Amino acid sequence: MSLASIQKIVNVEKHPNADLLDIARVLNYKCIVKRDQFKIGDLCVFIEPDSVLPDKPWATFYNSKSNRVKAIRLRGEWSFGIIEELENVDLYYDPEHGYLRFSDGDDVTEILGVIKYEAPQPQDLSASGVYGFGIPKTDETRWNSFHSKDLPFGQLVDVTLKIDGQSFSAMYKWHLENDESKLVKAIGGRSFLFKENVDNNYSRNAKKYHVLEKLEAFCIANNVNLCIRGESYGVGIQKFGNNPHAKLPVDLAFFSTWLIDERRYATKGHPLYIFDLAAILGLPTVPMLEKDVVLTPELIKKYEEDINEINGKPFEGVVINWAGGSFKVINKNYDSKK
Repeated sequence: MSLASIQKIVNVEKHPNADLLDIARVLNYKCIVKRDQFKIGDLCVFIEPDSVLPDKPWATFYNSKSNRVKAIRLRGEWSFGIIEELENVDLYYDPEHGYLRFSDGDDVTEILGVIKYEAPQPQDLSASGVYGFGIPKTDETRWNSFHSKDLPFGQLVDVTLKIDGQSFSAMYKWHLENDESKLVKAIGGRSFLFKENVDNNYSRNAKKYHVLEKLEAFCIANNVNLCIRGESYGVGIQKFGNNPHAKLPVDLAFFSTWLIDERRYATKGHPLYIFDLAAILGLPTVPMLEKDVVLTPELIKKYEEDINEINGKPFEGVVINWAGGSFKVINKNYDSKK
């Protein structure tokens, strides 16, 4: 889903604790708005959590409260994301084209100047270039961005802990370049590969577990090209005070396998599903909280807002893995404190 898009209001209900507020729903996001500002079927601008708003008059109020869009609680009810009227964000009129028309689902991220929030990186990562080969950034889609009919309710899923750290990837890929066979064997962060001899938390984690050596041996033996994704965490990587992983020794946990040649993830049930592959390679994974459980709205609600801690510690959220893919459930209590 886009950071900012045109969406249809699917439900509106009165705020139970405020006479001048309503709770409006877009997809599976609930946002608090002014009483009678919207009705079911209205088109609106929806801006996803973890977005950064532009320095424009319509965004002044939000920017004065936070440096990013995040979960907030108003009069005892959660609001997750921003819903605005089209005319309030300068979308209707363009000097060259006059009044513009928009439809449900249109992407207006660039028009509005909304960008993705990126946590500051504390060290020089010595990037050498982008991944290429169709390897995407590690960024799960929130469950709220799906229509309910598209969620795998009733199917068996695995629930894994979402660690609040920084993305780590290791890849092994043979490819042809100018009729020559070349190998890319490297580690990287969320967006970029690192230089071969760089010394940082990522390279030290890779050496600690012999990640590239193990990945290379497996890929050669099985004639595959893979990129395994994980999270680096610990002191000096993520400094958010409420994050229990920020206080631990620097370490690494894997959470997915990208099949480079097929350009897709190895999902639950696939032979290279990361929890099966990591067991073969002897690599650590993110904690498995629940395995082979039926997905229900109650399961999502449990991790989104019913509980504040897992094993006595705050948590950023969870990832739901199923045969058709994965999505994340962000814990609103945690998000509201970031």
